[in-house]
Amino acid sequence: MAQGHPIRATRFRDGGGTIAPVTKSKQAVARARRMPAALAFFDSMEREQRSGAALLAGGLAYRLFFWLVAFGLLVAAAASFWVESSQKSLVDAGKSFGLSGVAARSAAAAVQSGAHARWYFLAAGLILLVYFGIGAVRALRVAAFIAWQLEPRRLRRPLRASAAFTGIFVLGLTATTIASWVRSHAPGLGWLATGGAGAAFLALALLAFSFLPRPERLAARAELPGAVLVGCGLTGIHLFVVYYLSDKLERSPKLYGALGASTVVLVGLFLVARVLVAAMFLNATLHERRGTWFTRSG
Repeated sequence: MAQGHPIRATRFRDGGGTIAPVTKSKQAVARARRMPAALAFFDSMEREQRSGAALLAGGLAYRLFFWLVAFGLLVAAAASFWVESSQKSLVDAGKSFGLSGVAARSAAAAVQSGAHARWYFLAAGLILLVYFGIGAVRALRVAAFIAWQLEPRRLRRPLRASAAFTGIFVLGLTATTIASWVRSHAPGLGWLATGGAGAAFLALALLAFSFLPRPERLAARAELPGAVLVGCGLTGIHLFVVYYLSDKLERSPKLYGALGASTVVLVGLFLVARVLVAAMFLNATLHERRGTWFTRSG
């Protein structure tokens, strides 16, 4: 028994066990922490873990899903004549319009029952779009309050906030649609169109952050790092939807029914929500590390 301890210790010192890789990984983390950018990244990740950022993203994705269903219902009702003349599959809708096209295509069958049903669905879609837009804004505000460690405040003018959210989200969907159209009709300009969509996401993120809670007198450049993260992240998610998720959306109804398609859409929306929440925490972490550098003077 007494001789077992030196043998085990020698094996660990020689690298035969599991302690040596752990030590090396700790050394790599320690070296990364000495770099300012890497240190800010680790601080942001630790702040997210303490605040439950994954749960915040899950709640936001849940509300985005219902907003997307209402938006798809509204689009399907408004474009019912187009749907009748052009029966596109889920994979075509996903590649052309992303997740919004999938939602619209899935709701199209319910709208085709008659002219009266079209008006009912149009009114219901508009009401639900406003209602779920308010829920999405509230979820974003909760994430912003926690990221910036601010005292929660009541949402004022919820209808206006829902309209602003819908407008920004629709502009983002328009950017993805244009990028997909360019890739389909001018493949040589595909990467340029994708970069343009990323720049549009960056600008829309800056606009959205300006409406969300943040410290007083915060300069706009303080939210630029998070906007860059949103631009890069949403561009990657868009490519993921176009080249991978759209095929899953085509196969999932055949394998698992409507529940499978909803699950796949929720995965995409969770990735979107996770990027948005991570961007808020990144801005808050960098602002805290740099003190008042990002605060407007005067």
